[in-house]
Amino acid sequence: MFAESNQTQLPDVLVRSTPEREAEEFASYLSSSRQDLLAAMNEPVRFQSLLETIADLRVERVLDVGCGIGQMLYPFVAIKGAFGVGLDPAHQACLMGNEFYATHVPSARIRFIYGRAETLPFASARFDVVNCGLALPYMDNASALDEIARVLRPGGILLLKIHHARYYLRDFWRGLISRRLLPMVHAGRVLAVGAIYHLTGSQPDTRLIGKETFQTRWLLRRELSRRGFDIERERPDTNPLTPAFVVSKQR
Repeated sequence: MFAESNQTQLPDVLVRSTPEREAEEFASYLSSSRQDLLAAMNEPVRFQSLLETIADLRVERVLDVGCGIGQMLYPFVAIKGAFGVGLDPAHQACLMGNEFYATHVPSARIRFIYGRAETLPFASARFDVVNCGLALPYMDNASALDEIARVLRPGGILLLKIHHARYYLRDFWRGLISRRLLPMVHAGRVLAVGAIYHLTGSQPDTRLIGKETFQTRWLLRRELSRRGFDIERERPDTNPLTPAFVVSKQR
């Protein structure tokens, strides 16, 4: 038998590397997304509010930025018959998306591409709808919004969902209550980046605090208006932690 160490064992959350934890969380997210989409496919009513949002829009091509397995593309490609493109910076997401649609929706016209929103590999004014759900906080916002504005046609719709500051304040509080250091540090960094971004108009990206940031409606209005966008309304799936918006492109 091995002798027991006399050193106090650190909590698991403090000794595991952040990349390792993030990889596990992402794999869990993809698996959960797969199960949720399978369940939703048997309940078409769950897509009704989304389809009503774009009911008056001609939708032939849809782009999902930070797509995961393409769960937000399903109602467009399976119900509306549009051509869907899912773009994600994770090879694992693209592979799982391809596998899912080939298995469960083989008639769907859909393609998954490995890439980043900051450098979209598409022609200008190519898409009628762009979805960006809970992905913008992890991006270089200025570059990503520039590219989204470029590939979305005039009159098109951007479906946008963000992490509000309240989301990270909740994480910080939960970490404090449970005495978990890493969630507190992470939330604190994001809140610092977001505060600087709101005050200066420039999103930091440093080794010390990173670039992940929260957004608010005030910030979005400023950044989107510069690129010819207008926030029309909040979506039915909005909530205080992760507000969701319907954004139209005016030019």
